[in-house]
Amino acid sequence: MSDREATAQQTDPLGALNQRPITLVIGIFAVALALGRTIFSHDPGTVLPLAVLAIVFVAIAAAVVVVSSSPLRAPFTRASFVVILVSGILGLVAESASAYGHDVMIRDDWGSAALGLLLLACAPYRPGRELVVGTVAAAVAVAAVVVVEAPFFSTRVPTIVFVGVGVTPVLALGVGSAVYALTFVTLVQQWLSRAAVLTRESAQEMRPGIARSVQQDRVTGLNRDVVPFFTDLVERGEVTDDDRARAGQVATLIRQRIVAESDRSWLEQILLDLCPNGQAGTVVDRADLASHMTGDQRTAVRAVIQAMASDQSARTPSLGIVLHDDHPLVRALIRIESTSADVAVRQRYAPYFAVLRILFHDLQVDVNGSFLTLRFSYDQH
Repeated sequence: MSDREATAQQTDPLGALNQRPITLVIGIFAVALALGRTIFSHDPGTVLPLAVLAIVFVAIAAAVVVVSSSPLRAPFTRASFVVILVSGILGLVAESASAYGHDVMIRDDWGSAALGLLLLACAPYRPGRELVVGTVAAAVAVAAVVVVEAPFFSTRVPTIVFVGVGVTPVLALGVGSAVYALTFVTLVQQWLSRAAVLTRESAQEMRPGIARSVQQDRVTGLNRDVVPFFTDLVERGEVTDDDRARAGQVATLIRQRIVAESDRSWLEQILLDLCPNGQAGTVVDRADLASHMTGDQRTAVRAVIQAMASDQSARTPSLGIVLHDDHPLVRALIRIESTSADVAVRQRYAPYFAVLRILFHDLQVDVNGSFLTLRFSYDQH
């Protein structure tokens, strides 16, 4: 699986999810702008089929923005961005062609502004450098269209002035989107770097306390199993065959407990912590494949498991996790039974899906009947 791209969505998936309503508004506004300008600035000489085609191209671009920014389809891919950019440019060209020879005022043209809005809508989802390239391509397309239209404008000024006016909206919005993407990613990465340093320092400080806690757990186990046995021996003052048998049982019990604790993976420990009585589900991970997950992947999986276990509409004992060795990958499956409807389940877990799709690029979500099933894979390190 490839590394994550330097986008706001892949750096901070939940932050990008919170921004999606703004993205939807921008996409809808781009279509509304094209539709409104076409209707209310309609020229008698306009070729109506081309004008409609221009609106269709912008609508296609906006639809791709809406669909690709969905958390159920994350991450937002470069292919989607290219489709948006090309559709926006085709809309610009179709708009210009529909009014060719009749367009006397450049300020009535909506193509540049719509292109800029589409670039702005992509800001949380694509890298800053890619947005810069897209902005340059859009500006070149706008400039070419303006140069072709310039002879028909009513105001007689140098063509370069018209070009400047035409490219200003797309440059302003496009550069703004690129600056946002670059700044957001840089600030988040700096924050993560500082947080990583603080985490390491905290881990060093917590290590003695953890060691004492483990030691106390061992002492508690001895007090529960060994101390009563020896106390009984001291009180009776003799050792019988039954005592020898009981000593063997106590030793075996302690050894089994130590082996079980040392072999338990962090994934199994999560379920044990969620429900100490063992009713929180099962984990099948015979080769300790969970240890191959990265820190971010562990955090995301831990979060979704805890969400499932605390979901009132889910049957916690039905929670099952299976890890399968498919070298060089690990295939993972998480399944739980829920009483909620398909739509409700997807909405409830949408933030978790958004994060998982960034960290596990092949995530598959299946809601079949009463079962929610997640399938994904990750590299073995």
